[in-house]
Amino acid sequence: MYKRSEWMLCCLLLLAAPAHAEVADKTKPVNLEADSVRVEDAKKTAVYDGHVVLTQGTLMMTADRIEVRQDEQGFASGDASGKPVYFRQKMEGREEYAEGWAERILYEGRSDTLKLSGQARLKRGDEEVRGNLIVYDAKSEFYRAQGSSDGVRGRVRAVIYPKSGASTPVRVETP
Repeated sequence: MYKRSEWMLCCLLLLAAPAHAEVADKTKPVNLEADSVRVEDAKKTAVYDGHVVLTQGTLMMTADRIEVRQDEQGFASGDASGKPVYFRQKMEGREEYAEGWAERILYEGRSDTLKLSGQARLKRGDEEVRGNLIVYDAKSEFYRAQGSSDGVRGRVRAVIYPKSGASTPVRVETP
């Protein structure tokens, strides 16, 4: 049972793997703490409950609950929830970190997308975007943010620094 369950721990890492994340993290051991864990090998699911803390190299994630699933084709998906779910990971080749906060973070392995929902916030270095929903496509390195979703009204807010090195940030608000 332990060997089969190892894939579930590795799949957890996919929940918080933003583009250009530290490559060396994949070779580091996974450390996981939770109040309880329930693994169902036949269904290829694992549920970690209560003060969940996951670390691997520079990756660190905290959540109230993390559920990991694998489909018949071997694609993994994960669902983390909390008040909030938080992740932080060093960016490859840079001295900056990507950080994210949301009430829920979903990862879909088949499409390689990360969805942060519920007071979502994604930050890389000094730049950040906030909204009720942020969807990131790792294949195309494209993200979109919405201020409103599921009947919750809101606006998207972003802070983007010019590439010229100017110290004044550009603030963007979209309806």
